[in-house]
Order: sequence, then C-alpha cells, then structure tokens
Amino acid sequence: MDPVETSVLNLQQLPDDVLVMVMQYLDVEDVLACRLVCKRLCGLALDRDIWRHRSFDDDDSCAGVVLRLAPCLDTLTLTDDVPTTTRCSVAHLILRPYDTFNAAGYASAVRLQESYGRLRSLELYCSDVGLKTTNDVLLRTVVSCSDLESLGVFGQLPRTSPPVLQGPPRSSLKNFQYEVYEYSPFFVHTILTAHAATLEKVDLSSGFSIEDTTTTALLAALPRLKSLRCNASMADLEAVAACRTLRDISIYLGESNVVLQAAAKFFRRANQLRSVCLPYGEPDETAVLVEALASSGRSQLERLYLRCHEDVTGTLVRALPALPALRHLDFSEVTPDDDKLLLSITPATAPALRTMEFGCWGRCPHPWIHRAAVKATLAANTSLHILLGYGPICVLQNCGACVAGCHQQVNWREGGIRKIGLFAHDQDKCPSPDVHTDHSNNGNQWNRGGSLKCTWIHM
Repeated sequence: MDPVETSVLNLQQLPDDVLVMVMQYLDVEDVLACRLVCKRLCGLALDRDIWRHRSFDDDDSCAGVVLRLAPCLDTLTLTDDVPTTTRCSVAHLILRPYDTFNAAGYASAVRLQESYGRLRSLELYCSDVGLKTTNDVLLRTVVSCSDLESLGVFGQLPRTSPPVLQGPPRSSLKNFQYEVYEYSPFFVHTILTAHAATLEKVDLSSGFSIEDTTTTALLAALPRLKSLRCNASMADLEAVAACRTLRDISIYLGESNVVLQAAAKFFRRANQLRSVCLPYGEPDETAVLVEALASSGRSQLERLYLRCHEDVTGTLVRALPALPALRHLDFSEVTPDDDKLLLSITPATAPALRTMEFGCWGRCPHPWIHRAAVKATLAANTSLHILLGYGPICVLQNCGACVAGCHQQVNWREGGIRKIGLFAHDQDKCPSPDVHTDHSNNGNQWNRGGSLKCTWIHM
C-alpha cells in the first residue's frame, strides 16, 4: 500500500485572519515578540482585532510600548503616570490616582480618548489627594464629554470654583454612578439634566444626605429611568414614584422616623416597581416598608430582597397575598424564623413564586436542607426552587448531616462561595427550566458580581 500523502501548511501559507485569530490568545509580551519574527507578523501584531478586547494598566512593564503601538484597547487604567500622547483608542477609561492628582493630565487623557470616538465608559476615582487641588478642569471635561454611555465617580471630588458646569451637546449616558463622601448637587444636577433623555440607571447610594429636592424632581422627570439606588434620606423621595418607567430600586435605610415614613409613602405610590432591594435596614424599618409595598394597590412586584428577621417574617407572611406577581424572594441569611416563612408559602398565598434564595454564612448548610419545613414547602409548591448560597463550610468533624453520608454530590468542605439548589418536581416538567443551570445568578443582591456554581438536589 502506498503511504498516505499528507500536506502540512507552513506559516506562510496560513491566511491572515487565521493568524490574527491565534494571536488574540497570546499574552501582550508574546504579541510584541511576534513583531520581531518577520515583516508579515510585525504588521499583523498591530491588527485591531488582537487588541480591542484587552485591558491594560499604565503601571505594567509594557505600558510604554503598548500605548505607543497598540491601535486600541477595551479598557485602560491610568494611575499616576498619565501619558501625554498616545494613538491607542479605548472604550473604557479608568482614572485611579494613587500618590498624585494630576487633574490637568487626566483631563487631557479624557479629551484625547473622546477625540478618537471610541470612549463609552469613564470611571473617576478621587482619593484624598484630590482635595489639594482647586483645578476644576477635570470635572468640567468629564461633565462635557460626548458619547459616554456609563459614568462612575468615586471617592472625594476635587474642589471646583464656579458651581455651574456645562454638559455635552447631546444626551448619551445610560448609567450614572456617584459614590463620593459628600454630596455635590451642581455636579449631579448637571449630569441628570444633560443626559435626561437617555439615563436608565442611576446610583446615588453613598452615605451622604441629599436635602435638595431638585435631585428628586430631576429623577422623577427622567423619561427612561429603569433602575435607582439611593438612600432613604433623599429629600422628597416620594416624588420619584411619579417616574412611571422606574422598575428596579434599592433603598438604603436610615434611622430617622421621618426618613422611614417618606420611604413608606414612596412604596405606597410606586406600584409600577418590579424589583425592590432593602439592604442593611433594621427589622422594624424593613417591616414598615414591606407593609407599605403590600398596600400600594395592584402590585406588579416580581423580585424582593431583604434581611429576614422575626419582625420582618410576620409582616411578609401577611403581605404575600397582596403581592401576587412575586416570583423571587431573596434573603441575606438564614434565621431561626425561616420555618414560619417557608410554611406560609402556598400556591394560594404566593401563586407566582418560583425561587426563594437564602444566604447561609458561617455554618454548614447541610443540616438546613434536612429541615422538615424545607421538605414540606417544596412538596406543597411543586413549581418552587430553594437556593442556598454558602461559603467555605463544615469544618466540624461531628456534623450530623455530613457524617450521615447523604448528598455526596456536594463537597461540603470545598472552599469558595457556591450554591445549592433544591427542588421536588420532575426537572423535565419544570415551569421555569431556565433556573436549572450549573451556574446560577437569579439577580441576588449579595452576589452582584456574577454567577455561582450551583449543585442541584432533588428532594
């Protein structure tokens, strides 16, 4: 038999798009090294597809070469070494000063990236060193930057002289996050006014108190606002309920009874909400707001996150029939009152409920899933899923549930944050099959960063 002839392609015979595809997976150092191999690879190493998905910090050892040669990047983080010129365009720019606050240099970097036309996201971190400057050129540049879709300001704003800022020629922002130590109304109001036509998500959840009713009036008038994170201390919070596009709200509660009553008025009016998060509130505060949610009329609420407690549990049990659209309940942690809550869940009291989520921190979750109330609730609600988030657990050698040797598909001593999913129905007949995934993230508030590995257990 004649030997089978084989053809082997060499580097020169491979098409450019194949080489570019391979080089996308190389480290930056290796891409730069390709420029030294031959003229063809030297040119391909600067192809936009090789660089446009990469993130880079200016304190990297290759920073000078990359900023001089790379045509583009996805994300560029600038610290104290602000490049005066670069031909590299970026989609996301992060300004994070460490030792010095070069306001003029950062402003130049923003204007340069704006001129390239790719800049869509900007994050500005102002450390204490920012307090030493009176130069407002950076804030004026940030506020007037065109075509941004996301803007985040964190830390402490540098001092500015004139309180009036000029926004961009057209509205473009969809996301605005403002987490600073002190409230600067001129800055916030300029953003809310200049980008009123496009803003969809606003985060004003810093610890400062907003006493200017102009802020809430501007929020209420936003025609596309869908998501809001704020403090209950925001003046005239009730007015924001007039924003009929608002669907998702997170409210950080305070200790003032006046503030609490204002938040309660908001919830009684805002029956357009689909998702509500009430983190860090005291039990009596949370209970008042849950009661207000249930009295809002024809509730459309689908997702509710809160801290579980005896005072809250009793109020929630009474409120459930007034929340007929509720599909997801999310609690910060398991408590001794879970049995009362679990046994109150029936197809009559919570007809739309599909998932309940708890956090089980600092203890082994294995005994919890053996509780009679858990089994009874799943048996009575065949469409329900119970999710349990947990951390590195069960260091006890005599844990009764673990010693029994059941549920061996879960490594109860495995590190990292994970999830257990419990259900009692036939999986192929589940009314919510999208819930059954190996990595689950049902929008839970304690894990905003992404999905967690989930092990499913049929009860």
